[in-house]
Amino acid sequence: MGLLQVCTAHLSGEKEWLQEGNEEKLQEKMASVMIEYRDSGRAAVAPDASPIFKDLVEHSDLPMPLDGFVQASNPLTPLQLDYIMDEMRGFPDELGGDYSDLLPEQKANFHVSICGSGVNGLSVALRCQRAGIPYTVFERDTDLSGTWHQNFYPGVRCDTPSITYSFSSDPNPNWKKYFADGREVFAYIKRMCVKYGISPNVKTETTVESATWDEESFMWEVKYHNKDGSVGTRKSNVYVGAVGQLSNPKIPNIPGQDVFKGQACHTARFIKDLDFTGKNVVVMGTGATAMGICPEIQKVAKHLTIFQGTPQWYVDIPNHKKNVTVEEQWCFTHVPFYERWYRFQTIRHIVDFYTDVLSLQSDSNKALHKELTEYIKKKVNYDPELVEKMIPPHPPICTRMLVDNNWCTMMLEDNVTLVSGRAKEIKENVVIGKNDEVADADIIIYATGFQSTSFCTASMKVIGKGGVALEDDWGAEPTAYLGMTRPNFPNFFMTYGPNTNVSSGGSIIWCAETAGRYIGQCVAAMVRDDLKELSVKPKVHDEYNDFITKELKWTAWDDPGCVSWYKSGATGKVTNNLPMGLEEFWSLTRKVNLNDFDKK
Repeated sequence: MGLLQVCTAHLSGEKEWLQEGNEEKLQEKMASVMIEYRDSGRAAVAPDASPIFKDLVEHSDLPMPLDGFVQASNPLTPLQLDYIMDEMRGFPDELGGDYSDLLPEQKANFHVSICGSGVNGLSVALRCQRAGIPYTVFERDTDLSGTWHQNFYPGVRCDTPSITYSFSSDPNPNWKKYFADGREVFAYIKRMCVKYGISPNVKTETTVESATWDEESFMWEVKYHNKDGSVGTRKSNVYVGAVGQLSNPKIPNIPGQDVFKGQACHTARFIKDLDFTGKNVVVMGTGATAMGICPEIQKVAKHLTIFQGTPQWYVDIPNHKKNVTVEEQWCFTHVPFYERWYRFQTIRHIVDFYTDVLSLQSDSNKALHKELTEYIKKKVNYDPELVEKMIPPHPPICTRMLVDNNWCTMMLEDNVTLVSGRAKEIKENVVIGKNDEVADADIIIYATGFQSTSFCTASMKVIGKGGVALEDDWGAEPTAYLGMTRPNFPNFFMTYGPNTNVSSGGSIIWCAETAGRYIGQCVAAMVRDDLKELSVKPKVHDEYNDFITKELKWTAWDDPGCVSWYKSGATGKVTNNLPMGLEEFWSLTRKVNLNDFDKK
Protein backbone atom coordinates (compact mmCIF):
# COMPACT_ATOMS: atom_id res chain seq x y z
CA MET A 1 0.00 0.00 0.00
CA GLY A 2 2.96 2.31 0.65
CA LEU A 3 3.77 2.45 -3.05
CA LEU A 4 0.18 3.29 -3.95
CA GLN A 5 0.19 6.02 -1.30
CA VAL A 6 3.36 7.68 -2.58
CA CYS A 7 2.30 7.54 -6.25
CA THR A 8 -1.15 8.92 -5.48
CA ALA A 9 0.33 11.76 -3.42
CA HIS A 10 3.00 12.51 -6.03
CA LEU A 11 0.64 12.60 -9.00
CA SER A 12 -2.07 14.53 -7.19
CA GLY A 13 0.34 16.84 -5.36
CA GLU A 14 -1.67 16.22 -2.19
CA LYS A 15 0.47 14.86 0.65
CA GLU A 16 -2.51 13.80 2.77
CA TRP A 17 -2.75 10.68 0.58
CA LEU A 18 0.48 9.47 2.21
CA GLN A 19 -1.59 8.83 5.35
CA GLU A 20 -4.61 7.23 3.70
CA GLY A 21 -4.98 3.66 4.93
CA ASN A 22 -8.03 2.71 2.88
CA GLU A 23 -6.81 0.95 -0.25
CA GLU A 24 -10.12 1.36 -2.05
CA LYS A 25 -10.03 5.13 -1.57
CA LEU A 26 -6.45 5.24 -2.81
CA GLN A 27 -7.39 3.29 -5.94
CA GLU A 28 -10.34 5.58 -6.62
CA LYS A 29 -8.16 8.68 -6.24
CA MET A 30 -5.43 7.21 -8.45
CA ALA A 31 -8.02 6.38 -11.12
CA SER A 32 -9.40 9.93 -11.10
CA VAL A 33 -5.89 11.41 -11.27
CA MET A 34 -4.96 9.16 -14.19
CA ILE A 35 -8.13 10.17 -16.04
CA GLU A 36 -7.37 13.84 -15.43
CA TYR A 37 -3.84 13.43 -16.79
CA ARG A 38 -5.18 11.63 -19.84
CA ASP A 39 -7.84 14.22 -20.59
CA SER A 40 -5.67 17.26 -19.96
CA GLY A 41 -2.63 15.91 -21.76
CA ARG A 42 -0.33 17.31 -19.09
CA ALA A 43 2.77 15.44 -18.01
CA ALA A 44 3.53 14.38 -14.44
CA VAL A 45 6.25 16.41 -12.73
CA ALA A 46 9.50 14.67 -11.88
CA PRO A 47 9.66 13.47 -8.26
CA ASP A 48 12.25 16.04 -7.17
CA ALA A 49 10.25 18.85 -8.82
CA SER A 50 7.20 18.08 -6.71
CA PRO A 51 6.41 20.61 -3.94
CA ILE A 52 5.91 17.66 -1.58
CA PHE A 53 9.14 15.86 -2.54
CA LYS A 54 10.47 15.92 1.04
CA ASP A 55 7.31 14.23 2.29
CA LEU A 56 7.50 11.62 -0.49
CA VAL A 57 11.09 10.82 0.44
CA GLU A 58 10.33 10.49 4.15
CA HIS A 59 7.48 8.13 3.29
CA SER A 60 10.03 5.70 1.85
CA ASP A 61 11.13 4.85 5.40
CA LEU A 62 8.05 2.67 5.85
CA PRO A 63 8.38 -1.14 5.99
CA MET A 64 8.18 -3.19 2.80
CA PRO A 65 7.30 -6.56 4.35
CA LEU A 66 6.70 -8.47 1.11
CA ASP A 67 10.17 -7.40 -0.04
CA GLY A 68 11.79 -8.33 3.26
CA PHE A 69 12.40 -4.78 4.54
CA VAL A 70 11.49 -3.48 7.99
CA GLN A 71 11.09 0.17 8.94
CA ALA A 72 14.21 2.18 8.07
CA SER A 73 16.21 2.87 11.22
CA ASN A 74 18.47 5.69 10.03
CA PRO A 75 17.64 9.06 8.45
CA LEU A 76 18.40 9.27 4.74
CA THR A 77 21.59 11.31 4.36
CA PRO A 78 22.00 14.00 1.68
CA LEU A 79 24.67 11.85 -0.02
CA GLN A 80 22.36 8.82 -0.07
CA LEU A 81 19.55 10.90 -1.54
CA ASP A 82 21.85 12.34 -4.21
CA TYR A 83 22.92 8.83 -5.15
CA ILE A 84 19.39 7.46 -5.34
CA MET A 85 18.18 10.39 -7.43
CA ASP A 86 21.11 9.98 -9.81
CA GLU A 87 20.02 6.38 -10.30
CA MET A 88 16.43 7.52 -10.79
CA ARG A 89 17.68 9.71 -13.67
CA GLY A 90 19.49 6.77 -15.26
CA PHE A 91 23.07 7.60 -14.26
CA PRO A 92 23.62 10.36 -16.84
CA ASP A 93 27.17 11.34 -17.78
CA GLU A 94 27.49 14.82 -16.32
CA LEU A 95 30.99 15.20 -17.76
CA GLY A 96 30.32 14.00 -21.30
CA GLY A 97 26.75 15.18 -21.62
CA ASP A 98 25.48 14.19 -25.03
CA TYR A 99 29.08 13.84 -26.37
CA SER A 100 28.37 16.37 -29.12
CA ASP A 101 31.83 17.86 -28.50
CA LEU A 102 33.54 14.68 -29.75
CA LEU A 103 34.56 15.27 -33.37
CA PRO A 104 33.73 12.55 -35.92
CA GLU A 105 37.37 12.25 -37.06
CA GLN A 106 38.51 11.84 -33.45
CA LYS A 107 36.06 9.03 -32.86
CA ALA A 108 36.74 7.32 -36.18
CA ASN A 109 40.40 6.81 -35.25
CA PHE A 110 39.67 5.33 -31.83
CA HIS A 111 38.64 1.82 -30.82
CA VAL A 112 37.70 0.02 -27.61
CA SER A 113 37.90 -3.76 -27.18
CA ILE A 114 35.67 -5.27 -24.51
CA CYS A 115 36.07 -8.88 -23.42
CA GLY A 116 32.80 -10.27 -22.10
CA SER A 117 29.14 -9.62 -22.94
CA GLY A 118 27.60 -9.93 -19.50
CA VAL A 119 25.92 -6.94 -17.90
CA ASN A 120 29.29 -5.35 -17.07
CA GLY A 121 30.69 -5.54 -20.57
CA LEU A 122 27.41 -4.38 -22.03
CA SER A 123 27.34 -1.40 -19.67
CA VAL A 124 30.67 -0.22 -21.12
CA ALA A 125 29.44 -0.99 -24.64
CA LEU A 126 26.32 1.09 -23.98
CA ARG A 127 28.43 4.12 -22.99
CA CYS A 128 30.55 3.75 -26.15
CA GLN A 129 27.42 3.37 -28.25
CA ARG A 130 25.89 6.55 -26.86
CA ALA A 131 29.11 8.47 -27.47
CA GLY A 132 29.51 7.08 -30.99
CA ILE A 133 32.95 5.63 -30.17
CA PRO A 134 33.79 2.45 -32.14
CA TYR A 135 34.02 -0.73 -30.07
CA THR A 136 33.97 -4.51 -30.30
CA VAL A 137 32.67 -6.92 -27.68
CA PHE A 138 34.37 -10.32 -27.71
CA GLU A 139 32.24 -13.17 -26.34
CA ARG A 140 33.49 -16.74 -26.14
CA ASP A 141 29.98 -18.22 -25.85
CA THR A 142 27.35 -18.67 -28.56
CA ASP A 143 25.26 -15.69 -27.43
CA LEU A 144 25.56 -12.58 -25.32
CA SER A 145 24.44 -11.88 -21.70
CA GLY A 146 27.15 -13.85 -19.89
CA THR A 147 25.76 -15.56 -16.77
CA TRP A 148 22.24 -15.59 -18.12
CA HIS A 149 23.19 -17.43 -21.28
CA GLN A 150 25.64 -19.80 -19.62
CA ASN A 151 23.34 -20.87 -16.78
CA PHE A 152 20.18 -22.74 -17.68
CA TYR A 153 20.01 -25.38 -14.95
CA PRO A 154 16.60 -26.08 -13.36
CA GLY A 155 15.68 -23.38 -10.87
CA VAL A 156 18.10 -20.74 -12.15
CA ARG A 157 16.84 -17.33 -11.12
CA CYS A 158 18.04 -13.98 -9.89
CA ASP A 159 18.27 -13.64 -6.11
CA THR A 160 18.29 -9.85 -6.45
CA PRO A 161 14.87 -8.16 -6.75
CA SER A 162 13.84 -7.63 -10.36
CA ILE A 163 13.16 -3.95 -9.66
CA THR A 164 16.90 -3.33 -9.21
CA TYR A 165 18.07 -5.95 -11.69
CA SER A 166 17.58 -3.71 -14.69
CA PHE A 167 19.62 -0.81 -15.97
CA SER A 168 18.49 2.41 -14.33
CA SER A 169 18.18 4.02 -17.75
CA ASP A 170 16.17 1.07 -19.08
CA PRO A 171 13.66 -0.14 -16.50
CA ASN A 172 11.70 -3.23 -17.40
CA PRO A 173 7.95 -2.78 -16.75
CA ASN A 174 7.30 -6.32 -17.95
CA TRP A 175 8.89 -8.45 -15.21
CA LYS A 176 6.68 -11.46 -14.61
CA LYS A 177 8.22 -12.26 -11.23
CA TYR A 178 9.50 -10.17 -8.36
CA PHE A 179 12.68 -12.25 -8.60
CA ALA A 180 13.11 -13.03 -12.28
CA ASP A 181 14.12 -16.43 -13.56
CA GLY A 182 17.14 -16.81 -15.82
CA ARG A 183 15.33 -16.84 -19.14
CA GLU A 184 13.46 -13.66 -18.27
CA VAL A 185 16.69 -11.81 -17.44
CA PHE A 186 18.29 -13.14 -20.62
CA ALA A 187 15.37 -11.85 -22.70
CA TYR A 188 15.56 -8.41 -21.06
CA ILE A 189 19.29 -8.07 -21.80
CA LYS A 190 18.82 -9.21 -25.40
CA ARG A 191 16.04 -6.66 -25.96
CA MET A 192 18.21 -3.87 -24.56
CA CYS A 193 21.10 -4.79 -26.87
CA VAL A 194 18.80 -4.75 -29.89
CA LYS A 195 17.26 -1.43 -28.81
CA TYR A 196 20.63 0.35 -28.64
CA GLY A 197 22.27 -1.38 -31.60
CA ILE A 198 24.88 -3.15 -29.48
CA SER A 199 24.31 -6.63 -30.92
CA PRO A 200 26.07 -6.03 -34.29
CA ASN A 201 29.23 -5.09 -32.37
CA VAL A 202 29.38 -8.41 -30.50
CA LYS A 203 31.64 -11.19 -31.85
CA THR A 204 30.36 -14.44 -30.37
CA GLU A 205 32.27 -17.74 -30.24
CA THR A 206 35.44 -15.69 -30.07
CA THR A 207 37.82 -16.37 -27.19
CA VAL A 208 40.35 -13.75 -26.18
CA GLU A 209 43.67 -15.37 -25.36
CA SER A 210 45.71 -12.31 -24.46
CA ALA A 211 45.86 -8.56 -24.49
CA THR A 212 49.35 -7.04 -24.71
CA TRP A 213 50.29 -3.38 -24.36
CA ASP A 214 52.46 -2.09 -27.21
CA GLU A 215 54.59 0.72 -25.78
CA GLU A 216 55.57 2.06 -29.19
CA SER A 217 52.10 2.39 -30.70
CA PHE A 218 50.28 3.08 -27.40
CA MET A 219 47.82 0.36 -28.35
CA TRP A 220 46.53 -2.91 -26.96
CA GLU A 221 47.05 -5.95 -29.16
CA VAL A 222 44.15 -8.31 -28.51
CA LYS A 223 44.70 -11.87 -29.72
CA TYR A 224 41.75 -14.21 -30.03
CA HIS A 225 40.69 -17.44 -31.67
CA ASN A 226 37.41 -18.27 -33.35
CA LYS A 227 35.27 -21.42 -33.18
CA ASP A 228 36.86 -22.77 -36.37
CA GLY A 229 40.33 -22.47 -34.84
CA SER A 230 41.39 -19.44 -36.84
CA VAL A 231 43.34 -16.77 -34.97
CA GLY A 232 42.81 -13.04 -35.13
CA THR A 233 44.33 -9.84 -33.74
CA ARG A 234 42.70 -6.51 -32.97
CA LYS A 235 44.55 -3.30 -32.19
CA SER A 236 42.66 -1.08 -29.74
CA ASN A 237 43.32 2.14 -27.89
CA VAL A 238 41.50 0.81 -24.81
CA TYR A 239 41.05 -2.72 -23.53
CA VAL A 240 38.35 -3.65 -21.01
CA GLY A 241 38.34 -6.98 -19.19
CA ALA A 242 34.68 -7.56 -18.39
CA VAL A 243 34.55 -11.29 -17.74
CA GLY A 244 33.24 -10.95 -14.19
CA GLN A 245 34.05 -12.76 -10.97
CA LEU A 246 31.53 -15.56 -11.54
CA SER A 247 32.20 -16.83 -15.04
CA ASN A 248 34.96 -19.46 -14.81
CA PRO A 249 33.84 -22.59 -12.93
CA LYS A 250 35.82 -23.89 -10.00
CA ILE A 251 35.61 -27.67 -9.67
CA PRO A 252 37.40 -29.29 -6.72
CA ASN A 253 39.97 -31.99 -7.37
CA ILE A 254 38.59 -35.13 -5.72
CA PRO A 255 40.30 -38.53 -6.00
CA GLY A 256 38.30 -40.87 -8.21
CA GLN A 257 36.60 -38.33 -10.43
CA ASP A 258 37.99 -40.14 -13.47
CA VAL A 259 36.39 -43.49 -12.54
CA PHE A 260 32.87 -42.18 -11.96
CA LYS A 261 30.44 -43.99 -14.28
CA GLY A 262 27.56 -41.53 -14.15
CA GLN A 263 27.05 -38.04 -15.51
CA ALA A 264 28.74 -35.04 -13.89
CA CYS A 265 28.82 -31.31 -14.60
CA HIS A 266 29.22 -27.89 -13.07
CA THR A 267 26.01 -25.86 -12.95
CA ALA A 268 27.53 -23.20 -15.22
CA ARG A 269 28.25 -25.93 -17.78
CA PHE A 270 25.01 -27.79 -17.33
CA ILE A 271 24.29 -30.78 -19.57
CA LYS A 272 21.29 -29.96 -21.72
CA ASP A 273 18.24 -32.17 -21.03
CA LEU A 274 19.93 -33.86 -18.05
CA ASP A 275 17.14 -35.84 -16.37
CA PHE A 276 17.13 -36.32 -12.59
CA THR A 277 13.94 -38.37 -12.51
CA GLY A 278 14.32 -41.47 -10.35
CA LYS A 279 18.08 -40.93 -9.99
CA ASN A 280 20.42 -40.76 -7.04
CA VAL A 281 21.86 -37.27 -7.28
CA VAL A 282 24.80 -35.77 -5.40
CA VAL A 283 25.15 -32.00 -5.24
CA MET A 284 28.39 -30.51 -3.96
CA GLY A 285 28.00 -27.03 -2.52
CA THR A 286 25.36 -25.08 -0.62
CA GLY A 287 25.66 -21.57 -2.07
CA ALA A 288 23.27 -19.56 -4.21
CA THR A 289 23.36 -22.00 -7.14
CA ALA A 290 22.59 -25.00 -4.94
CA MET A 291 19.76 -22.97 -3.43
CA GLY A 292 18.25 -22.76 -6.90
CA ILE A 293 18.81 -26.23 -8.27
CA CYS A 294 18.41 -28.53 -5.25
CA PRO A 295 14.66 -27.95 -4.65
CA GLU A 296 14.05 -28.74 -8.33
CA ILE A 297 16.10 -31.94 -8.12
CA GLN A 298 14.39 -33.03 -4.91
CA LYS A 299 10.98 -32.97 -6.59
CA VAL A 300 11.88 -35.78 -9.03
CA ALA A 301 15.00 -37.57 -7.78
CA LYS A 302 15.05 -40.92 -6.03
CA HIS A 303 17.44 -39.40 -3.51
CA LEU A 304 19.34 -36.13 -3.20
CA THR A 305 22.54 -35.96 -1.15
CA ILE A 306 24.05 -32.54 -0.53
CA PHE A 307 27.66 -32.16 0.58
CA GLN A 308 27.92 -28.97 2.59
CA GLY A 309 31.33 -27.36 2.84
CA THR A 310 30.14 -24.16 4.52
CA PRO A 311 26.77 -23.71 6.29
CA GLN A 312 24.82 -20.71 5.04
CA TRP A 313 22.47 -18.07 6.42
CA TYR A 314 19.04 -17.76 4.79
CA VAL A 315 16.53 -14.91 4.76
CA ASP A 316 12.83 -15.16 4.03
CA ILE A 317 11.44 -12.76 1.41
CA PRO A 318 7.72 -13.38 0.77
CA ASN A 319 7.86 -12.03 -2.80
CA HIS A 320 10.71 -14.36 -3.77
CA LYS A 321 8.61 -16.94 -5.57
CA LYS A 322 5.61 -14.76 -6.41
CA ASN A 323 4.50 -13.58 -9.81
CA VAL A 324 3.90 -9.88 -10.33
CA THR A 325 0.14 -9.42 -10.35
CA VAL A 326 -1.64 -8.27 -13.48
CA GLU A 327 -2.72 -5.14 -11.64
CA GLU A 328 0.82 -4.24 -10.62
CA GLN A 329 2.16 -4.96 -14.11
CA TRP A 330 -0.41 -2.45 -15.39
CA CYS A 331 0.86 0.10 -12.88
CA PHE A 332 4.46 -0.48 -13.95
CA THR A 333 3.47 0.20 -17.55
CA HIS A 334 0.96 3.02 -17.18
CA VAL A 335 1.29 4.87 -13.85
CA PRO A 336 3.92 7.61 -14.15
CA PHE A 337 6.92 7.02 -11.86
CA TYR A 338 5.43 3.86 -10.31
CA GLU A 339 8.54 1.86 -11.22
CA ARG A 340 10.81 4.73 -10.15
CA TRP A 341 9.25 4.95 -6.70
CA TYR A 342 9.43 1.17 -6.22
CA ARG A 343 13.11 1.32 -7.11
CA PHE A 344 13.61 4.37 -4.88
CA GLN A 345 12.04 2.68 -1.87
CA THR A 346 14.00 -0.54 -2.41
CA ILE A 347 17.35 1.24 -2.65
CA ARG A 348 16.46 3.51 0.26
CA HIS A 349 16.12 0.40 2.49
CA ILE A 350 19.33 -1.14 1.16
CA VAL A 351 21.41 1.94 1.99
CA ASP A 352 19.74 2.04 5.41
CA PHE A 353 20.84 -1.39 6.64
CA TYR A 354 23.87 -2.23 4.49
CA THR A 355 26.80 -0.89 6.52
CA ASP A 356 25.12 -1.38 9.92
CA VAL A 357 24.45 -5.07 9.50
CA LEU A 358 27.78 -5.57 7.74
CA SER A 359 29.74 -4.36 10.78
CA LEU A 360 31.28 -7.21 12.74
CA GLN A 361 29.91 -7.46 16.30
CA SER A 362 27.46 -4.60 15.69
CA ASP A 363 24.10 -4.64 17.43
CA SER A 364 22.44 -5.01 14.01
CA ASN A 365 24.57 -8.02 13.09
CA LYS A 366 23.97 -9.65 16.48
CA ALA A 367 20.23 -9.08 16.16
CA LEU A 368 20.25 -10.58 12.67
CA HIS A 369 22.21 -13.57 13.99
CA LYS A 370 19.56 -14.21 16.62
CA GLU A 371 16.69 -13.73 14.17
CA LEU A 372 18.09 -16.01 11.48
CA THR A 373 19.10 -18.70 13.96
CA GLU A 374 15.54 -18.93 15.21
CA TYR A 375 14.25 -18.86 11.62
CA ILE A 376 16.33 -21.89 10.62
CA LYS A 377 15.45 -23.79 13.79
CA LYS A 378 11.75 -23.21 13.28
CA LYS A 379 11.84 -24.14 9.59
CA VAL A 380 13.47 -27.53 10.34
CA ASN A 381 11.06 -28.21 13.23
CA TYR A 382 13.90 -27.88 15.73
CA ASP A 383 15.38 -31.17 14.49
CA PRO A 384 18.60 -31.38 16.57
CA GLU A 385 20.69 -33.02 13.84
CA LEU A 386 19.69 -30.50 11.19
CA VAL A 387 20.10 -27.57 13.58
CA GLU A 388 23.61 -28.76 14.37
CA LYS A 389 24.49 -29.04 10.68
CA MET A 390 22.76 -25.91 9.40
CA ILE A 391 23.43 -23.13 11.93
CA PRO A 392 26.66 -21.46 10.73
CA PRO A 393 29.50 -20.88 13.21
CA HIS A 394 30.23 -17.52 11.56
CA PRO A 395 28.28 -14.24 11.71
CA PRO A 396 25.65 -13.32 9.10
CA ILE A 397 26.89 -11.45 6.02
CA CYS A 398 30.39 -13.01 6.24
CA THR A 399 29.25 -15.29 3.42
CA ARG A 400 26.68 -14.37 0.80
CA MET A 401 23.20 -14.08 2.30
CA LEU A 402 20.82 -16.46 0.54
CA VAL A 403 17.11 -16.10 -0.05
CA ASP A 404 15.40 -19.21 1.30
CA ASN A 405 14.05 -21.09 -1.70
CA ASN A 406 12.24 -23.69 0.45
CA TRP A 407 15.73 -24.95 1.34
CA CYS A 408 15.10 -25.46 5.04
CA THR A 409 11.81 -27.31 4.63
CA MET A 410 13.37 -29.40 1.83
CA MET A 411 15.75 -30.84 4.42
CA LEU A 412 12.78 -32.51 6.11
CA GLU A 413 11.91 -34.54 3.00
CA ASP A 414 12.59 -38.29 3.12
CA ASN A 415 14.64 -38.24 -0.08
CA VAL A 416 17.13 -35.59 1.09
CA THR A 417 20.34 -36.06 3.07
CA LEU A 418 22.61 -33.20 4.16
CA VAL A 419 26.22 -34.22 4.74
CA SER A 420 28.52 -31.92 6.70
CA GLY A 421 31.85 -31.46 5.02
CA ARG A 422 33.21 -31.84 1.52
CA ALA A 423 33.49 -35.11 -0.38
CA LYS A 424 36.85 -36.83 -0.05
CA GLU A 425 36.55 -39.55 -2.70
CA ILE A 426 34.48 -40.57 -5.72
CA LYS A 427 34.04 -44.15 -6.88
CA GLU A 428 32.20 -45.67 -9.83
CA ASN A 429 28.73 -45.03 -8.43
CA VAL A 430 29.18 -43.54 -4.95
CA VAL A 431 30.61 -40.45 -3.30
CA ILE A 432 32.44 -40.73 0.04
CA GLY A 433 32.24 -37.99 2.66
CA LYS A 434 34.99 -36.83 5.01
CA ASN A 435 33.56 -38.97 7.80
CA ASP A 436 33.14 -41.97 5.47
CA GLU A 437 29.52 -41.24 4.66
CA VAL A 438 28.49 -43.11 1.50
CA ALA A 439 26.11 -41.54 -1.01
CA ASP A 440 24.83 -43.45 -4.04
CA ALA A 441 25.36 -41.36 -7.18
CA ASP A 442 24.02 -41.63 -10.71
CA ILE A 443 24.62 -37.89 -11.26
CA ILE A 444 27.04 -35.44 -9.64
CA ILE A 445 26.33 -31.72 -9.80
CA TYR A 446 29.14 -29.33 -8.88
CA ALA A 447 27.58 -26.19 -7.41
CA THR A 448 31.06 -25.27 -6.24
CA GLY A 449 31.41 -21.70 -7.40
CA PHE A 450 33.96 -19.94 -9.56
CA GLN A 451 37.55 -18.74 -9.77
CA SER A 452 36.34 -15.52 -8.23
CA THR A 453 39.59 -14.16 -6.78
CA SER A 454 41.44 -14.43 -10.11
CA PHE A 455 39.11 -11.90 -11.75
CA CYS A 456 39.80 -11.42 -15.47
CA THR A 457 43.11 -13.33 -15.32
CA ALA A 458 41.15 -16.59 -15.05
CA SER A 459 40.13 -16.06 -18.68
CA MET A 460 43.10 -14.42 -20.41
CA LYS A 461 46.61 -13.05 -20.18
CA VAL A 462 46.90 -9.30 -19.73
CA ILE A 463 50.43 -8.03 -20.34
CA GLY A 464 51.26 -4.46 -19.36
CA LYS A 465 54.33 -2.22 -19.52
CA GLY A 466 57.65 -4.01 -19.41
CA GLY A 467 56.01 -7.30 -20.32
CA VAL A 468 54.59 -7.87 -16.83
CA ALA A 469 51.54 -10.11 -16.56
CA LEU A 470 48.62 -8.81 -14.54
CA GLU A 471 48.46 -11.89 -12.29
CA ASP A 472 52.15 -11.47 -11.44
CA ASP A 473 51.84 -7.74 -10.95
CA TRP A 474 49.15 -7.97 -8.29
CA GLY A 475 50.26 -11.30 -6.80
CA ALA A 476 48.18 -13.19 -4.25
CA GLU A 477 46.09 -10.17 -3.24
CA PRO A 478 44.61 -8.51 -6.36
CA THR A 479 44.06 -4.76 -6.13
CA ALA A 480 42.99 -2.01 -8.49
CA TYR A 481 42.07 1.64 -8.21
CA LEU A 482 38.29 1.73 -7.75
CA GLY A 483 38.48 -1.94 -8.68
CA MET A 484 39.03 -0.89 -12.30
CA THR A 485 42.60 -0.01 -13.21
CA ARG A 486 46.24 -0.42 -12.15
CA PRO A 487 49.53 1.41 -12.67
CA ASN A 488 51.67 0.05 -15.53
CA PHE A 489 48.56 -1.06 -17.41
CA PRO A 490 47.69 2.05 -19.44
CA ASN A 491 44.27 2.33 -21.08
CA PHE A 492 43.23 -0.90 -19.37
CA PHE A 493 40.12 -1.22 -17.26
CA MET A 494 38.29 -4.02 -15.48
CA THR A 495 34.66 -4.29 -14.50
CA TYR A 496 33.59 -6.18 -11.37
CA GLY A 497 37.25 -6.17 -10.34
CA PRO A 498 38.90 -6.36 -6.91
CA ASN A 499 36.80 -5.09 -4.01
CA THR A 500 33.76 -4.08 -6.05
CA ASN A 501 31.28 -6.81 -5.14
CA VAL A 502 28.39 -5.48 -3.06
CA SER A 503 27.56 -8.84 -1.45
CA SER A 504 24.35 -8.46 0.58
CA GLY A 505 23.27 -5.08 -0.73
CA GLY A 506 22.67 -3.58 -4.14
CA SER A 507 22.84 -5.37 -7.44
CA ILE A 508 25.41 -6.45 -10.01
CA ILE A 509 23.63 -3.99 -12.31
CA TRP A 510 24.71 -1.23 -9.92
CA CYS A 511 28.30 -2.49 -10.22
CA ALA A 512 27.97 -2.49 -14.00
CA GLU A 513 26.50 1.00 -14.23
CA THR A 514 28.98 2.68 -11.89
CA ALA A 515 31.90 1.08 -13.74
CA GLY A 516 30.37 1.68 -17.17
CA ARG A 517 29.92 5.39 -16.56
CA TYR A 518 33.42 5.82 -15.11
CA ILE A 519 35.14 3.87 -17.91
CA GLY A 520 32.99 5.64 -20.48
CA GLN A 521 34.14 9.00 -19.12
CA CYS A 522 37.78 7.89 -19.34
CA VAL A 523 37.32 6.75 -22.93
CA ALA A 524 35.52 9.96 -23.92
CA ALA A 525 38.26 12.05 -22.27
CA MET A 526 40.92 10.23 -24.28
CA VAL A 527 39.03 10.94 -27.50
CA ARG A 528 38.24 14.53 -26.54
CA ASP A 529 41.80 15.43 -25.47
CA ASP A 530 43.59 13.24 -28.02
CA LEU A 531 45.30 11.23 -25.27
CA LYS A 532 47.43 8.26 -26.20
CA GLU A 533 47.91 6.98 -22.68
CA LEU A 534 45.93 7.13 -19.46
CA SER A 535 47.56 5.35 -16.50
CA VAL A 536 46.50 5.67 -12.87
CA LYS A 537 49.23 7.11 -10.67
CA PRO A 538 50.87 4.58 -8.30
CA LYS A 539 50.29 6.86 -5.30
CA VAL A 540 46.59 7.18 -6.10
CA HIS A 541 46.26 3.42 -6.48
CA ASP A 542 48.18 2.64 -3.30
CA GLU A 543 46.39 5.17 -1.09
CA TYR A 544 43.00 3.93 -2.24
CA ASN A 545 43.84 0.30 -1.55
CA ASP A 546 45.40 1.11 1.82
CA PHE A 547 42.02 2.64 2.65
CA ILE A 548 40.16 -0.44 1.39
CA THR A 549 42.37 -2.77 3.47
CA LYS A 550 41.77 -0.70 6.58
CA GLU A 551 38.02 -0.53 6.02
CA LEU A 552 37.70 -4.29 5.53
CA LYS A 553 38.72 -4.83 9.15
CA TRP A 554 35.35 -3.70 10.53
CA THR A 555 33.33 -6.00 8.27
CA ALA A 556 31.87 -9.42 8.97
CA TRP A 557 33.64 -10.65 5.82
CA ASP A 558 36.97 -10.33 7.62
CA ASP A 559 35.93 -12.66 10.45
CA PRO A 560 38.81 -15.16 10.76
CA GLY A 561 36.39 -18.07 11.03
CA CYS A 562 34.66 -17.18 7.81
CA VAL A 563 35.36 -19.22 4.67
CA SER A 564 34.00 -17.67 1.48
CA TRP A 565 34.64 -16.97 -2.17
CA TYR A 566 35.30 -13.36 -1.16
CA LYS A 567 38.76 -14.24 0.16
CA SER A 568 42.07 -15.01 -1.48
CA GLY A 569 42.86 -18.65 -0.79
CA ALA A 570 46.55 -17.87 -0.50
CA THR A 571 46.38 -15.17 2.18
CA GLY A 572 42.81 -15.03 3.46
CA LYS A 573 42.44 -11.34 2.56
CA VAL A 574 39.02 -10.22 1.37
CA THR A 575 39.76 -9.32 -2.26
CA ASN A 576 36.26 -9.25 -3.73
CA ASN A 577 33.97 -7.12 -1.59
CA LEU A 578 33.43 -3.38 -1.27
CA PRO A 579 33.70 -2.14 2.34
CA MET A 580 31.65 1.03 1.98
CA GLY A 581 28.08 2.10 1.35
CA LEU A 582 26.71 2.22 -2.18
CA GLU A 583 26.50 6.00 -2.01
CA GLU A 584 30.17 6.32 -1.02
CA PHE A 585 31.48 4.32 -3.98
CA TRP A 586 29.01 6.09 -6.25
CA SER A 587 30.46 9.44 -5.17
CA LEU A 588 33.97 8.24 -6.04
CA THR A 589 33.01 7.03 -9.51
CA ARG A 590 30.40 9.60 -10.56
CA LYS A 591 32.91 11.94 -12.19
CA VAL A 592 36.36 10.77 -13.21
CA ASN A 593 39.21 12.91 -11.88
CA LEU A 594 41.77 12.97 -14.67
CA ASN A 595 44.34 14.26 -12.18
CA ASP A 596 44.41 10.70 -10.80
CA PHE A 597 46.11 9.63 -14.02
CA ASP A 598 49.43 10.12 -15.79
CA LYS A 599 48.64 11.23 -19.32
CA LYS A 600 50.44 11.33 -22.65
